[in-house]
Amino acid sequence: MIRVEANRRQVAQAADNLAKQVRYATAVALTRTAQDAQAEVRRRLPERFTIRTGWVAKGIRVKPAKKNNLQASVRVLDPFMALQETGGTKRSQSGDSLAIPYGARPNPKSVTRPGKFPGALLKKPNHFIAPLHDDPSTHAVWRRSGRKGRKLKMMYLFADRVEIKPRFGFMDTVKAVVEARFQENFGRAMEEAILSAKTRSH
Repeated sequence: MIRVEANRRQVAQAADNLAKQVRYATAVALTRTAQDAQAEVRRRLPERFTIRTGWVAKGIRVKPAKKNNLQASVRVLDPFMALQETGGTKRSQSGDSLAIPYGARPNPKSVTRPGKFPGALLKKPNHFIAPLHDDPSTHAVWRRSGRKGRKLKMMYLFADRVEIKPRFGFMDTVKAVVEARFQENFGRAMEEAILSAKTRSH
């Protein structure tokens, strides 16, 4: 007959240590997976939008998980990106018409500076508001130039609303990264936790 005896206190201590290692590894894996998702969302921004500044990318933040709170999240700080995810109608928050830049930007990637905003342009010579020739109900900011001011260039078009198509793909991107990366991240974090425990015990 073989008798196996174990110290209950040692067993309980070992179980407690293992549970702590699992919680630590889970928190690390959740945080790393959220960081992977953050990096992928940022990487895909130029594929889906015309990027003029790094503002939106900086607003994609990670809230790390902790051992006592096993939740990590990827958040977007800019409220206007919600419509880019879901699609819908964009309206002016002030109730005025939306000013959509046309000639105010030399090229699609140009940043519209305050000096090029409609109010600033209308204070300059040869800028004025007038309706479209084929749609008298729609107005625009125009710039007059050329010989005898015969050349007109539309700077802004005013619209009551703009329909936004969903193109951010934030939720789908994060979900795909979680499914692809969490298990690997957890395995590595668990190995690190066990190795660290062994190092401390020697």
